[in-house]
Amino acid sequence: VGSESSEFTLDLGGKYSHYGTLKPGPKICDLDLLPDSSVQQNIQGNHHHQQQQQQPPPQQQQTQDDSARSSPVSVCNSSIASDLDLGHGIRRAESCESVASDSSIGQIEFALQYDKEASELIISIYQCRDLTPNPYTGTLDTFVKGILMPGTDSKFQTKTVKNTTDPVYKERFVFSVEPEHLLGKLLQLQVFSVDKYARQKVIGEADVRVGDIDLHLPMKMWFNLRDIDEKPTEYGDILFSLSYLPTAERLTVVIVKARSLRWRNGKDAGDPFVKVYLLHNGKKISKKKTSVKRGEKNPIFNEAMIFSVPASALPSVQLRITVAEYQSENKTPSLGHVIIGANTSGTESTHWNQMMTSLRKPVAMWHFLRK
Repeated sequence: VGSESSEFTLDLGGKYSHYGTLKPGPKICDLDLLPDSSVQQNIQGNHHHQQQQQQPPPQQQQTQDDSARSSPVSVCNSSIASDLDLGHGIRRAESCESVASDSSIGQIEFALQYDKEASELIISIYQCRDLTPNPYTGTLDTFVKGILMPGTDSKFQTKTVKNTTDPVYKERFVFSVEPEHLLGKLLQLQVFSVDKYARQKVIGEADVRVGDIDLHLPMKMWFNLRDIDEKPTEYGDILFSLSYLPTAERLTVVIVKARSLRWRNGKDAGDPFVKVYLLHNGKKISKKKTSVKRGEKNPIFNEAMIFSVPASALPSVQLRITVAEYQSENKTPSLGHVIIGANTSGTESTHWNQMMTSLRKPVAMWHFLRK
């Protein structure tokens, strides 16, 4: 890596195609450009499928009032945000303009889409933000490298953007991938800095499991960059989305799925479910839970929970999301939890702030479970 040029050179060997500048088009779009009907049909389809399998718990609520845009859409391991006006007297959080990961490395925005007719996976690299500047120059020269694994031929590199900690790349790369190979693909993105001596250094990376993303609904995604030496979570991860509807003062939590859970007594699987507590100034004021998934290793829930939260209370509320295991005699030991909301830090603060800057739209993100 250290011997390669910092400038992008187009490989004419046919391994991938490169497009210089991204423009708005039908293939890559923001969520707010999607028709309301497609969003509503998606959540109704998920709800109908759950009803066929088992009855939802009494605490679960399903409503279709207000705008259909507040309904959860098909989400992936990402967080999606846009610079919408907050309105309705909600003040923008002080940290909304600078959200970053636990280690303050920064974030990267990209998009994935699959063209079935051409058997092509389209990877669009848009921008990074909140990168840590060079302590001597106060700025950065950066580029993004990517590799689609397994395999070593599917590589790409953006151009170098100089003198900014919020670089904009807007480049698109196309790889030939057969449909049956998509689920096994892993996309690794690495952000490099370049100094005046042309030395390159990885300042952060993100891994994306292509199988975790719904390629039927192209969308932009923000990922937290992590340090390359950061170890994976010890207790597992949970994916959920948040959205807030100011007109109805309604906070919606969609528990999507969990993975890599550590089961008690060394088991390979269990009967997990998720409990969600709404906390106000540290006190529990409401509780909801998902159905129990029997004998699951990586449970998929796709269940929505709705809480009534006045806009004035948002600066003082938190959500405690706990993954628990159902056992005999009504025992429910905790496998791990996440606390998200006001006065949190790291990824939890990032997720909450992005919800506040993209009202009415679901913002999804993976979180590490903690004990």
